Amino acid sequence: MTPAAPSPLHSALRIPPRRVQRIGGAATLTLCCLALTACGPEVQGSPKPPAAFGPVQSSWFGCPSLQGVYAWPPVEPAGVRGSLPFFTGSAEMQVWVQQQRGETTLRTRTINRARNVRTSLTRQWSLVTYSGAQAHCSSGMLDLAPQTAPSGNEPGTSGKLQGFRLALLKDGSLAVGKRTLTTGNKGSYFSWGGQSYGSYDAPDVETWTWFKLARTAAGDSEPPVIDAYVPGATSP
Repeated sequence: MTPAAPSPLHSALRIPPRRVQRIGGAATLTLCCLALTACGPEVQGSPKPPAAFGPVQSSWFGCPSLQGVYAWPPVEPAGVRGSLPFFTGSAEMQVWVQQQRGETTLRTRTINRARNVRTSLTRQWSLVTYSGAQAHCSSGMLDLAPQTAPSGNEPGTSGKLQGFRLALLKDGSLAVGKRTLTTGNKGSYFSWGGQSYGSYDAPDVETWTWFKLARTAAGDSEPPVIDAYVPGATSP
């Protein structure tokens, strides 16, 4: 008797088990990568001021006024560096925040504590003005529109944006949050022996850092110059 030939259906279904496993694993990994990308940016840090800074001032409508004079450097943490929402060029400065007709203006000028140092920077303001289109209220805090970071793009990315968030605290201090958004990130499906195989669009990465400025005056009028210079003085 001649053995019956296998049916086309049975032949089509004869896939080695290992092949099935590989297809399933790759599909699952691909779906996971796509899901991560669709879920929004990966957040590092917190979009809210640290609890150690104290509670944020609330307002019934919109954001509370941030107008005031604040002291630089920050009371915490120490050693803040990098780009900021205002100009910094001295170790100690006045930061004067004004809000008028929807605009937010941040002014800074030098504080001189040395009797034997003469500088005109104690009387000259540097300023940055954010229009109403560049600032909006979010959860009682003022968000300043992100701009392209001056340092350029990180390796393996296509873009880096930097924005800021200002929050008035109940003790009158000003919390300043720096938000860095890295876009165009790439990930690999797997690596072996120092080599990466396959790539996919990885989620954006949103990084938050915060610092706190102490309040020194109401800011309704220009604060007095702080300059200890004394003509003829030979020591600080």
